[in-house]
Amino acid sequence: MFVAYCLREAFIILTSYAVIQTGGKQYQVKSGDVIDVEKLEAQVGSRVELADVRFVSEESGVSVGTPMVDGAMVTAEVEDQFRGPKIIVFKYKSKTHYRKKNGHRQSYTRIRIQDILTGGATPPPLITKDKIESVDEEKPTPVRRTRARAATTTTEAAAGTTDEKPTPARRTRARAATVETVSAEEIPVGTVEPTSPTENVSEETSKETKD
Repeated sequence: MFVAYCLREAFIILTSYAVIQTGGKQYQVKSGDVIDVEKLEAQVGSRVELADVRFVSEESGVSVGTPMVDGAMVTAEVEDQFRGPKIIVFKYKSKTHYRKKNGHRQSYTRIRIQDILTGGATPPPLITKDKIESVDEEKPTPVRRTRARAATTTTEAAAGTTDEKPTPARRTRARAATVETVSAEEIPVGTVEPTSPTENVSEETSKETKD
């Protein structure tokens, strides 16, 4: 156990880390750590400088702030702005009928620690992910494959333009044809309908009265 404790303390001393304070809380951080702190007014992808450094451990030694370490700074990159889970705040007082219920969602900022600077050193220029991706070579766009079905349809369309198919003859129903022939035989075109016998008798009587 003692050997493990000594190895742990030696690893901590060799690894430079710092204790920072933000949002009323203190965090022990080292280069490459990702932590969630209370909301910082910064855009995603930008860099923030945390100057409230309370403790710094380096290979040369340790620096304890009173309350802050002079000339120390921790730089970090903002990765995300989000809100935490909703919590219910319920206040209750017995025998007074006092009940009050509120909900709350805390806003957080996710940052990635980059450098721990001491002695008033200036931070290096920020290299964002967009710049890293632009340096990489652009991948060639894949060739779009055409389907065989589309090729066959195009060939059929080209063949249809050259050789036109004859239109099929319209078939008439047999029942309709018989009805037309019967109606043509019974009532021929240009014939006069015969008059009734009552009309003939009335015409003869009218002639006799005239005589």
